[in-house]
Amino acid sequence: MKKVIVAIYIDGSNTYKRLKSLDIPQKSNRFDYSAFVRHLVGDRELISKRYYVGIVKNVDRSEQAEKMVKSQQKFLNGLQNEGFKIKSGRIMYDGGSIREKGVDVKLSVDLVIGAVDNIYDTAIIISSDTDLIPAIKYVRKAKKKKVEYIGFGSTPSLGMIKESSISRMFSDIDLIQFQVKTLKFKENYTGVIIEESLRDTKILKDVLILKTKVSPVTEKHKTPWLKKWTLHTVEIKDEDSDKIAKNLMTSLEKEHNWYADYKNNKCHFIIYRDKVFKVDLTNPILYKEARQHGIGLGIPEYQVDFTPD
Repeated sequence: MKKVIVAIYIDGSNTYKRLKSLDIPQKSNRFDYSAFVRHLVGDRELISKRYYVGIVKNVDRSEQAEKMVKSQQKFLNGLQNEGFKIKSGRIMYDGGSIREKGVDVKLSVDLVIGAVDNIYDTAIIISSDTDLIPAIKYVRKAKKKKVEYIGFGSTPSLGMIKESSISRMFSDIDLIQFQVKTLKFKENYTGVIIEESLRDTKILKDVLILKTKVSPVTEKHKTPWLKKWTLHTVEIKDEDSDKIAKNLMTSLEKEHNWYADYKNNKCHFIIYRDKVFKVDLTNPILYKEARQHGIGLGIPEYQVDFTPD
């Protein structure tokens, strides 16, 4: 017997708000969309799963907005790795209010095209947005497709229930099974601090020195006023990384131009006497500015070749 073919359409923002109203996911958990989709599909055949969302942008160039951008991108990358197709819309910023633009239109268009191209027998729609109703009516009446509406909590959309072939409601208790623990770990940083670069060596008491190497100064070092470099390989706790960077900046001697640096698998701190660069390793192009700054201070180019590992 031929299996029923299913396509899933998720309105990301609408779903997020509905889940949040139910306190899902709970603290230290994330919602497992893949597990939820598997549950919805059952023994039918899944042909596609699409997630529609407005893309956050850092329009005011604030640190908070930048965190939101990175958080959303990390989340969407995770969905893509699980086989979801991300369909992006815009976010409009109108005098302090934020609203999505184009998401419901894209979902509606894809729903209709999928019916016209006969890619599915049943469309599962995870959204309570009644703007989708005209598209639902078309695919049901003109193309004879089934539409399943997935609602959350005790206040589902009555319009969506009325116009869909089947409605399935999920309470907070129903949804707990689709939570997974978020494993958060903070990886410490490692790097090198040259003791001779410091006007105040007290900063070394704030880091863990893993090993020390003394190197005789050669012409290549470009520090003829010194006879040696004392290189400390150090470890810095993730939670202390920003504070240590600021303290290092003020501890570097000002007469000559030095830098210190430390990194983990996510971020690289590069500290000059007048500026700190915090480079996200997912966007290594940011090294360019840090390198140019060092060269501008007179540091030899080979010493500021911050090529990612």
